[in-house]
Amino acid sequence: MRKIFNILLVLGAIAFVSCDNFDEDEYMTLVQGQTTESVPITKLQTEQYVLLEDYTGWKCVNCPAAAALLEEMVAKHGERLVTMSVHAGSFAEPNATNNNLDLRTDYGTKWNEEFGFSSYPAGLINRTLNGSNHVFQKDEWDAKVTEILANTENRININMGAGVKDSKIIVSAEYVAVKDINTTLEANVFVLESDIHGVQFNSNSQYGAVPKIDDYTFNHVLRPNGLCNMTINAEQIANGEKILKNYAINIDQTWKLENCKVIIFLTDSATKEVIQVNEMDVDL
Repeated sequence: MRKIFNILLVLGAIAFVSCDNFDEDEYMTLVQGQTTESVPITKLQTEQYVLLEDYTGWKCVNCPAAAALLEEMVAKHGERLVTMSVHAGSFAEPNATNNNLDLRTDYGTKWNEEFGFSSYPAGLINRTLNGSNHVFQKDEWDAKVTEILANTENRININMGAGVKDSKIIVSAEYVAVKDINTTLEANVFVLESDIHGVQFNSNSQYGAVPKIDDYTFNHVLRPNGLCNMTINAEQIANGEKILKNYAINIDQTWKLENCKVIIFLTDSATKEVIQVNEMDVDL
């Protein structure tokens, strides 16, 4: 009889737990990458932004021209264009010629293979399709970015804060739906670093068409320790609904935090298309 009573207690406890809906931040064990620590949210968003991922490498002679184009596009579109330089592929493999500077990341390498890059420079724009694949050549970038900014209806805003605590960058995010959303969204949280100096092969006349630039400045570089594909909702988000999340990124001691930004982009879990993106400086 006592054994039956104990079984009923266990079943009752299971039923009680399964009937409650806990936010992920309330679990005793948080999802990897999430934290209970927070920082003030200081960067607000009210418009649709677009993410341009530039796939590049130091041995790519045409890549400095693409980097120069990116800066022109940022000047044209302002903060609504977020750029991320992903060093991947054979042109990014380090050796003694570039003093073994390695700007690759595991996830950058994965995306490079997943999206089928075969030449550089080339990019992804909100990870939308370009015909039968997702890759856009440099000369297609500005027209596509302009099209997305003009025609894409904003469905969700990313308000964010980023600060340093101990040996981590704490990122607080407030996801605010401005339309009903009927798909599962995944958050991707990364650090981008600018003003990294190294060797770059070149054919761009802007640099005098010298074949090798010994002190080239790499900007918007995707750095390690980021967080990928973190689900923020079950299926639906109603217009006006807010979802709060806090993330922790381990600081690499080689980073110069004064040159770093944090980027968050939300992707549709089914299509992998970028729904919204935002970035901000790390508050030191």
